[in-house]
Amino acid sequence: MSIVLRQMNENDTETGYQLSQQVKWPHRREDWLQAYRLGEGLVATEAGKTVGCALIWHWGGSHTLGLVIVDPQCQGRGIGKLLMEGLLEKAPEGMVRLHATEMGKGLYEKYGFRQQSPMHQHQSASLPPFPAAEPAPGQRLRAATADDLPRLIDYDYSAHGLRRAALYEDLAGSAEFITVLETGDEITGFAVVRKFGRGYVVGPLLARDEAAARTLFCDCAARLQDEFVRIDTQGEWPFSVWLKAQGMPVVDAPVMMVRGTPWQKRPEAFLDFGLFSQALG
Repeated sequence: MSIVLRQMNENDTETGYQLSQQVKWPHRREDWLQAYRLGEGLVATEAGKTVGCALIWHWGGSHTLGLVIVDPQCQGRGIGKLLMEGLLEKAPEGMVRLHATEMGKGLYEKYGFRQQSPMHQHQSASLPPFPAAEPAPGQRLRAATADDLPRLIDYDYSAHGLRRAALYEDLAGSAEFITVLETGDEITGFAVVRKFGRGYVVGPLLARDEAAARTLFCDCAARLQDEFVRIDTQGEWPFSVWLKAQGMPVVDAPVMMVRGTPWQKRPEAFLDFGLFSQALG
C-alpha cells in the first residue's frame, strides 16, 4: 500500500488526538482544535486510514513546526520523512523552528535544522507552595487588558522573531488569566496561564530579567497551588534551576532546532522564560 498525504481538516483533529494518546502525549481534544485553528497540517493515509500527521504555524514570515506523530505500528517506513517534506514545502522562506526529541534530531538535521538551545519541561502533578510574589519597589502586578494586547504581541516578537498576533488574539479569549508586571507605565513582563493537557501551562512567560520572571511565576503559582502545572523553559538558564529547587522537576529535555537564520535578539528584547508550547513555540 502507498502512503498518501492530504491537507488536514478539522475532523482530522480527532484522529490526531487518538494518535497522541497512543504515544502518551497529554494533549486534549481542545488542545488539538486550538493548534489546528492557528495553523495548518498534513495527514498521511494508507488505504483510507490515517497513519500520521504533522502541523505548521506561520508567524509573519517565520514558522514553527510540531505535533509530528506516526502511528506506532507504522513507524520505520519513512512516513515522518514524507510529512516533514510536505510541511517544509509550505515554508520555502524564513526561519523554521521546532523542538526535537533525541530520537528525532537526526531526521531534522537531514533537512537543514541545526541545534540551538536545550529546553527543560518542568511540571508538578500537585504544585507545591511557592514564595509569595514580591514586586520590586515601583512595580505592580495587574490583570492584562485588551489595550495591552498590541504591546504583548510586540514584546513576544522581540523575544524570538515570531509575529504571533493570531495566537494572542486567541489567548485573549481562551486563557485562564494573563498577568502583567509593570514598572511605572512600562510593562516589564507578562505571564499567560491556560488549560492544557493534564492541568495548566504557564506560558508564554516573557520578562526583561529573571527577577521579573520569578515574580510573575510566583503570582501564577499562588493561584495554581495543588494543581497539575507545567512550564517549558530554557534549559541553560538559572530560572530552570530555580524551578527545580521549588519542587518542579525536569521531566523532559527536548532541543530547539532552527532551519534558516536564527533570530538575533536586540539588547532591549524581552526574554522568553516560558513557551506557549513546544509545538507553537
